Amino acid sequence: MNAFDFDNTIYDGESIYDFFIFCLIKNKKLLKFLPKVIKKLIEYKLNKISIDKIYDLSSSIINYAVKTSNYKIEELVKLFWKKNIKKLKPEILKLVKKDDLIITGCPDFLINYISDKLNTKNIISTKYNILESKVEFINLGQNKVLQYKKIYGDKKIDNFYTDSFVDTPFMKYSKNVYFVKKNKIILIK
Repeated sequence: MNAFDFDNTIYDGESIYDFFIFCLIKNKKLLKFLPKVIKKLIEYKLNKISIDKIYDLSSSIINYAVKTSNYKIEELVKLFWKKNIKKLKPEILKLVKKDDLIITGCPDFLINYISDKLNTKNIISTKYNILESKVEFINLGQNKVLQYKKIYGDKKIDNFYTDSFVDTPFMKYSKNVYFVKKNKIILIK
């Protein structure tokens, strides 16, 4: 089995950040979160933010966006993907096979909408409860390992494709690790 990160690997960008900007254009009230989002995105890329802080910020932004928007979250997701589906990288996506895994911090409400375009139904993602407006589990860092082990035990991954050392805990389950930068793939382990 091969495993793929989603953001900056299969998708050209950070999908939740792009979704925030998309919602911001539709709802200017979200501007108050922009400095925090940029700061936390930088901290995340530098692996200098705790999962708890990501939970708190994600929940508050999504809750505020839903409460102050003229759209339901399902409508926002549909409109978002109509505009951003072109950001899926066909060169990387063609590597994904039916039995492979996509393991991502992207929220389930966002990635599940396009699951039919991803060549696999095996997706482990951040869990967001739309009915209760709350993040239940953020699938980043060590949490990726925990979720993977719940489903697959200690089964090794043949090849893991990612863009970030944030995935270092998960890399240990992979025989080979490839970094993806745009459409370039580099073997690092």
